[in-house]
Amino acid sequence: MDCSFQRLTGENITQLEPFFARYAFGICDNTIGAVYQWRDIYVSYYAVEDKCLCIRANYGVYGDCYTVPIGCGSFDRAYDRIECDARSLGLPLRFCVVPEKVLGQLSDRYGERMHAESIRDWADYLYDADAFRTYSGKHLHTQKNHVNRFYRDHPDAVCTVIENAATEQQALVFLDEYERQHPDSSELEHNEVNGARELLHNRERLGQIAACLIAEGRIVALSIGEVKQDTLYVHVEKARLDVAGAYPAMAQAFVRLFPDIKTVNREDDGGDEGLRYSKMQYKPRELLEKYLVTIEPF
Repeated sequence: MDCSFQRLTGENITQLEPFFARYAFGICDNTIGAVYQWRDIYVSYYAVEDKCLCIRANYGVYGDCYTVPIGCGSFDRAYDRIECDARSLGLPLRFCVVPEKVLGQLSDRYGERMHAESIRDWADYLYDADAFRTYSGKHLHTQKNHVNRFYRDHPDAVCTVIENAATEQQALVFLDEYERQHPDSSELEHNEVNGARELLHNRERLGQIAACLIAEGRIVALSIGEVKQDTLYVHVEKARLDVAGAYPAMAQAFVRLFPDIKTVNREDDGGDEGLRYSKMQYKPRELLEKYLVTIEPF
C-alpha cells in the first residue's frame, strides 16, 4: 500500500469537494470552506484510499492528528492507509475533531486500545435559523436591541451579496481596516484573516457565499459561508468595532439570505474566551461535541 499523503493546496482542494458535499457529520471541519481557510495554518495533508478521504493536520498542542475517513468505499482500507502513514512518520495514532456518532466506528476497529476525550474548544455552536431571523424572545432581546440601534443609526444600511470585483475589493479593504483595529492580534488571528481573504477571492470556485453590510457607503461587516443540506456554515464573521450593533445585524442579515435553512453552524471558539462569551450570548441550541481519540500501540 502507498502510505503517502500529499499537501493540501488551494489548487487540489476542489478535487475533495464531492467528499465534503456528501459526508459531513454536521461538523464544520468537513466543509470545503473551513478546510480551505485553515489548510496552511493546520499544515494539512490528504490521501484518497478506496473512495475514502483521509486528512492529516497539525492541531497545535495535540500535534499531528487524522480526521476519520469520509466517503463510500472501504473504511478498513482507509484506516490501513492512515496507520501506514503514521508508522512511516513515527507519529502516534490520534484522531481529531471526531464527531460522537463516529466513536462507535473507531471502537469497533480499536476496541480497548481507544481512548476518547471530548475537547470543549472544538465544539461547534448550532443555532435555530428562525431564532437568528427574528431575534425574538427574552433570551435574545439584547441582540435585538443592538440591531434596532444599528438600523436607527444607519437607516440606509443594506446587506449585499458580493458578486463583483468592485465589491470584493471593498471587502478586502474592510479586512485591512479590521486588522488595523486589532493591532495586538495573535499570529493565529492574523492567519485567520488571511484565510478569510483567500476564501473571499475564491468564493465562486469553492461554492461560498459572501455578503456584507454597507452603511454610509462603506462596508461595516462581512460574512462568508456555505450551505449543506439544511445547514448554513458560517466560516467568516467580521465587523467594525466602532459601529454599534454591526455584529448581530450582520449575523441576522446573513441568515435571512437563506430562507430554507433550519440550522446555523457558527463553528467552534478555539478556546478563545471572548469568542466563547460572544457565541454563548446568541443562545445555541446545541454544542456539537467533538473528540480527540488516541489509539494505544500494540
